[in-house]
Amino acid sequence: MKRWQRLVAVLFGVMLVATACSSDDNGDSSGDTTTTEASDGSGLAGEGVTVGMALPGPQDDKGFNEAHYNGIILAEQELGITPNVQENVADPDARIDAMRNLAADNELVIGVGAEFAEAGLTIAPQFPDVQFVVINGETDPEIDNLHVYGVRQGVPAYVAGVLSASEEFAAETGVDVSSVGYVGGEEIPPTTQSDDGYKAGVEDTDDSIEYASTIVGDFNDAPKAKDAAVAQIDAGAQVIFGLIDAGYPGIIQAAEEAGGEELLFSVIFPRCDDYPNLVGTAFLNSDVLVESIVQDFLDDDLVAEPFFYGVEDPEIQRLELCPNFQTPELTKVVDDTQAAINDGSITLPDGV
Repeated sequence: MKRWQRLVAVLFGVMLVATACSSDDNGDSSGDTTTTEASDGSGLAGEGVTVGMALPGPQDDKGFNEAHYNGIILAEQELGITPNVQENVADPDARIDAMRNLAADNELVIGVGAEFAEAGLTIAPQFPDVQFVVINGETDPEIDNLHVYGVRQGVPAYVAGVLSASEEFAAETGVDVSSVGYVGGEEIPPTTQSDDGYKAGVEDTDDSIEYASTIVGDFNDAPKAKDAAVAQIDAGAQVIFGLIDAGYPGIIQAAEEAGGEELLFSVIFPRCDDYPNLVGTAFLNSDVLVESIVQDFLDDDLVAEPFFYGVEDPEIQRLELCPNFQTPELTKVVDDTQAAINDGSITLPDGV
């Protein structure tokens, strides 16, 4: 089965996975799920296979880490693999140690995030019988057991930029936008690409709008995120796009303390219930992405060249509007922009 077909096929199973599972989850599901059986009919294809995963932050951050953690739990339920997860691996040396330790006991090791790029390049050659995948990582043609999958998170950020600067946005929100801000976590490619993407979307639509960007150096530090958002709001920002995980509540707090009129965008998980003026989310379905990686491993079909998703498959990644902002006018801007990116009518900046 081709990767795209498989991704669509498992989407129904994704909806049955709880968004908060403990690290000692036994893989039991309370509902019916689609399962992949071994070719000999003996059970799930991944039974007896162990998969290690290293997360740079907490597995319950309501962001990038939790999304990928849910994916390995989905793979446990759907494919029968045994997951081994290390969370909060924040220090560069600790990331190398985590990848090494996981390689000693697992057949496949997944480093979640570009933070593990160097660890993958360092450790994979030391364990030639283990397969390594780094989400948004880097490859080396001489390391054939190191693979890269990922998403171009700057693409939905570009869509958010177009929307923020559009006439339709001003008409629907009543805000004549003159200044926007971007708050990012650690300075890694997805963060800088999203910064570049959001900025390009704004400037391509209305280059008179002022743009401010702050990289706080940590995805999970709410006080730092709040300080950055407060500074941008004080400087006049009316809209803020935040690529922050567990630290995102800091941005919401800054907006609330400023009167609750600020318009916000989030990433990965929708936070529509957390703040009434949350416009939308650069949604990422990492559950399906991780399950697909594990299935590729079981099929001996891990990609040889880096494989990145944009917004060509909306079930994987898209800009998703919150219910309060799902008007026909705003929905059309989002849909038209994503379609133009996919058909080549819009050329994105290099690296986005």
